[in-house]
Amino acid sequence: MHSIDVAEYLKVSKPSVSGAMKALREKELVVKEGDGALCLTEAGEALAKAVYEKHIFFKEMFVRLGVDEAVAGRDACLVEHAVSDEVFEKLKEQYDRMLEKEQSL
Repeated sequence: MHSIDVAEYLKVSKPSVSGAMKALREKELVVKEGDGALCLTEAGEALAKAVYEKHIFFKEMFVRLGVDEAVAGRDACLVEHAVSDEVFEKLKEQYDRMLEKEQSL
């Protein structure tokens, strides 16, 4: 995928993507191949997976609470970046326990 593809997909300007990609390259989360293609590094992929796990968790939890799916998805995007890994793990543990209790009833 190239920067222009990211810009089109996210409906943002190419300069915005270029700036973000530069910051990600400086943090060694993304590399730019010779043909301009962007690739996640191992660290970038690990971070992306962690953020996505949080997103799915919060979206599913919000929907289960009765929140509209579109709203749940939007709010999950906000929360996934704000919650520390420590808080996320504790929430996930408690939520899993709650689900187990519900299933045993």
